[in-house]
Amino acid sequence: MTARGGRAADGDSERRGGAAQNKSVAPFWPRRSPHFLRVRTALRDALNRQGITGENTSAAVILAVSGGPDSLALAAAAAAEKLPAHVVSVDHQLQAGSREVSDNAIAQVRRWGLSGEVVAVDLGVAAGAATTSEPEYSEPNHSATGNLEAAARHARYRALCEVAGQRPILVAHTGDDQAETLLLGLLRGKAAAMAENSDYQGHTIVRPLLNIRRADTVGACRELGVDAWDDPHNSQDAFRRVAIRQHVLPLLDEIVGGDATAPLQQAANLLRDDDTYLQTLAHTALTESVAAENSHREREHHREQHRDQRQHRDQHQQPRHQKPPRLTIATLGPAPVARRAIAAFLHQHGARVNASVLAAIMALIDDWHGQGAVSVGNGLELARQAGTLVLLHSEIDGAT
Repeated sequence: MTARGGRAADGDSERRGGAAQNKSVAPFWPRRSPHFLRVRTALRDALNRQGITGENTSAAVILAVSGGPDSLALAAAAAAEKLPAHVVSVDHQLQAGSREVSDNAIAQVRRWGLSGEVVAVDLGVAAGAATTSEPEYSEPNHSATGNLEAAARHARYRALCEVAGQRPILVAHTGDDQAETLLLGLLRGKAAAMAENSDYQGHTIVRPLLNIRRADTVGACRELGVDAWDDPHNSQDAFRRVAIRQHVLPLLDEIVGGDATAPLQQAANLLRDDDTYLQTLAHTALTESVAAENSHREREHHREQHRDQRQHRDQHQQPRHQKPPRLTIATLGPAPVARRAIAAFLHQHGARVNASVLAAIMALIDDWHGQGAVSVGNGLELARQAGTLVLLHSEIDGAT
């Protein structure tokens, strides 16, 4: 992904400072605006949990705005809460008039006293590899469209990260997005939920609106008199997320005789809490496994040194080959923890992580009958050797 052209003329110093908000702007919201109040409250609560305050200008944030009701409502809430925020609208250049949509969005947030810019991205350049930690928007039913959607998503995040530096990035996913994400993950064979705070390639992504509904962001824009952009992709049910939104959730509403999104949102929140806890355990298991292997290697090194000394070998004439990274199986713990520890281990070494890869690796532990190594991409494979999982270069090292 490359960002090119099209940056609004706010000035480089303003972007670096991150807070060009006009504190003297009069309130722009009506006295009675219950939907907007819910958005403001959700933002305020999330910022408190994340330790970001409007009074501390060093904690300025980047706020992503598409021009749709969710992100515009979030930007308006940031302005109302006097949050030092710099707004970025990413123009993917996928639709005619996309630049005008971004320009209009930035013009709107400026009227609220926020600084902003448009960043155009070129999807002809690789947008980066997908990560399992960002279950945001679904791939459509057709793979070609899905590849484009994934490229646009990662191009958008990478553009935001380039502007953000070390500042957190606020995005406007709602509870409805959370429920849809849960259903999409289940259809891929893995329950997935978005976290309020997550990492994207070393950058912090914050989702303050996960606990409120899309009806509140749409209602907030109506209360503010904002004409939000309606993405035409939202009417194309070739996209799985759109199909779920237009067909599956209304059917579930009919089946349960009410709102099916709310319990799905609740289930996603519980899943997210469970996953956060399991990830903590997995980090501990991975650390212990690596430490156990390092300790084993240190003992082996001392034994070899002692043997070399007895046999009067010159170690400078016989350099040792670096041993491949490995995990001690006995320290990985139960399957839910082991899967996450192995996924983190593979990520660290640039290997591929997906459901089928993890299932094959878990079979090396739970259903071991001498099967061969598992290919994990980038010329790597994971093999079982003497109670360990060893990461080998498939074209160089043999797996036994």
